Amino acid sequence: MNGAEFLALLERTEDADATAPVVDAAEVVAALGLEPGAQVLIAMPNGKAMLSTVFAVLSAGAVPVPIAPSSAATRIATIAERLGAAALIAPRIDAKRYGAGRAYAFPGADAVRFTGPQRQHAPGDVVLMTSGTAGIASGCLHSFDALLRNATKHADAIGQRATDTVLICLPLHYSYAFVAQALAALVRGSRLVISGPPFTPRAYAEEVAAHDVTVSSLTPSAATRLADLPSTLRVLTVGGDTLDPHFLKPLLSNDREVYLTYGLTEAGPRVSTLAVHDEPEHRWSSVGLPLPGVRTSLLDGELLVESDTVLRERVPDDVASPLTPSGAVATADRFEIDADGYHFFRGRLSDSVVVGGEKVWLPSVRRIATQVPGVRHCRTTVFRDDRDELRYELEVSVDDPDPVRIAEIQRVLSRVLLRSERPHRITLRAAADEGWHK
Repeated sequence: MNGAEFLALLERTEDADATAPVVDAAEVVAALGLEPGAQVLIAMPNGKAMLSTVFAVLSAGAVPVPIAPSSAATRIATIAERLGAAALIAPRIDAKRYGAGRAYAFPGADAVRFTGPQRQHAPGDVVLMTSGTAGIASGCLHSFDALLRNATKHADAIGQRATDTVLICLPLHYSYAFVAQALAALVRGSRLVISGPPFTPRAYAEEVAAHDVTVSSLTPSAATRLADLPSTLRVLTVGGDTLDPHFLKPLLSNDREVYLTYGLTEAGPRVSTLAVHDEPEHRWSSVGLPLPGVRTSLLDGELLVESDTVLRERVPDDVASPLTPSGAVATADRFEIDADGYHFFRGRLSDSVVVGGEKVWLPSVRRIATQVPGVRHCRTTVFRDDRDELRYELEVSVDDPDPVRIAEIQRVLSRVLLRSERPHRITLRAAADEGWHK
């Protein structure tokens, strides 16, 4: 199935917000005059227009690279330079910020060509960004066909039907929403409704009721905030991080099917699924069994994943690859696997943290902060707040610990980091203080 066929299937897709802009994505893409395999950054907000743009880029023989629509120009320029992207499509673009001569303006979206060195991939490829596992400007190169296979496996695992209505409120530029929700709905022929973020329990329940939604997905941090849900919601899947089992019973009301899933962008993305409603409570702390065709193993406690949907390569090519010599993905996640094959997540090996459902790669944060004049060292410390949610603190060693330094550091971080990636607090200490360590 190609991009053109998906454009036709988008007729069954609608925006929860009736005022969402309509974009002639094919016209926008045609104006760029793209070479085969050229990479196109897509910074469009959640909605039908975003998916239309992705599929229009694919239909043109180019490579879509969905990124956060809230990305600042500095972040976008960094990603474009690192990946060798050819163009950007976003709602509003100031061409001068990217050194371009002009922006192509259309209703609902603008487009601009980058002038720097470019790298092409094969037509039919997609780059999914992985800011939480290898830095803010790295991604995973997948074939679109492999993503469709993974979407089909996920849809099979949760019993998704052509008659279902699927609500997406998670960010579409992340693999969980794009593959396990959008592509799964499209390959299954389900009706698709797109909203948010941001997420609020009240708005979510209202949208489920208003659109007769039967299938939806949330992160654990969102699922724990739910109260009563309309009985029309037949299937709820939860992924992106671990979920405390004591939150599961309320989600199972009205004979609802609840599925816990584990995955990572490098794997394409879904790896395993637990049908909570069909399992005894002692398994509710697991993420279930691998999907069909997915093989897992442990190496010194680290989970390795093999399947026909893992990434082809990490981009850019100077970023360390997670692929082992045998072609398995080294997940940097610690697991235990019981005698029946059920997988239990035990923590992360990598220097990353999931904050509010968003994975943050801490080395990138420290590297950006050390670019501020007068900053000597940085250290990140992960902690839990009063609501038992993960946060992290940035501790900065500076020549002059004047409080105005905090505002300077915040400004620099804001140019590159998304709001969800920024530290919960910043503390200063004099570089001369004894006891500093990286």
